[in-house]
Amino acid sequence: MNLQEKSDMSSAESETEFKIPEKMYRKFPEKSRQLRDSIVQFIDPKIGETIVDVGTGAGFLAIALAEKVGIDGKVIGLDVSKSAIRQARLKAVQRNLGQILEFRIGNVYNLSLEDNFADAVCCKSLISCLNDRQKAIKEMSRITKYGGRVVVAEPGELVGLPSQIKEAFYKARKCSLLGKTKIRNLFQKAKLKNIEIVVSEPPLVTDVSLFEWATKNLFGQTSLWQLVIEGGIREGQVHIIHKEMLKQIKTKGLKFGTGAIFCKGIKVP
Repeated sequence: MNLQEKSDMSSAESETEFKIPEKMYRKFPEKSRQLRDSIVQFIDPKIGETIVDVGTGAGFLAIALAEKVGIDGKVIGLDVSKSAIRQARLKAVQRNLGQILEFRIGNVYNLSLEDNFADAVCCKSLISCLNDRQKAIKEMSRITKYGGRVVVAEPGELVGLPSQIKEAFYKARKCSLLGKTKIRNLFQKAKLKNIEIVVSEPPLVTDVSLFEWATKNLFGQTSLWQLVIEGGIREGQVHIIHKEMLKQIKTKGLKFGTGAIFCKGIKVP
């Protein structure tokens, strides 16, 4: 997941270094593929289409899209991170997708592509932590062809935690929840039509080791508990809540994590 575009960067001078935590994909490839495949299905790529993946990270989604559009299509992945783009380019070469797939340094606020360029423009886990969400959606719409799709896939609400823990988490991440109403408003203000929204819930967790791994690795480079402490919750209180959650997982399971919100809109004249 690539959420590093938190400020309005307008030139290559603002490029950042960010190491993609791909341990998630290596450790739980099936779950990662399921999420990716759900997003790809929602984007609905077709043979010969041109698709732009904004905030592409290490190219996890872009590679899957390239395999769908085929040799007559084109997928361009854009990201502000030099290290992420290096990883993505290496993957493209390893999969012999160089003729279809291209990765570039790029900024969601100022995409270096012409108007009406792509059949579909998408992003994953990006919009919720941007300072100017509306500007990002409008810029994605600008490079989309008339009749084309703008697609956003974002984390849903953090489920399975007490309200004060969730508040501290969002405070530390400097993010706010992008729910159905907010994301619909963003698309409507960008004059996108035929808006479709799909919401999924997180799974029931019954494996303590999976839960412990997730709290350490699925929230970026800082663990969930450290983020909560940074958000203002005392360390002792965090330990108590942690133990209570482990007890619940062992006895009856716990629906934990973030679901997903997929939103798609059509650009019209």
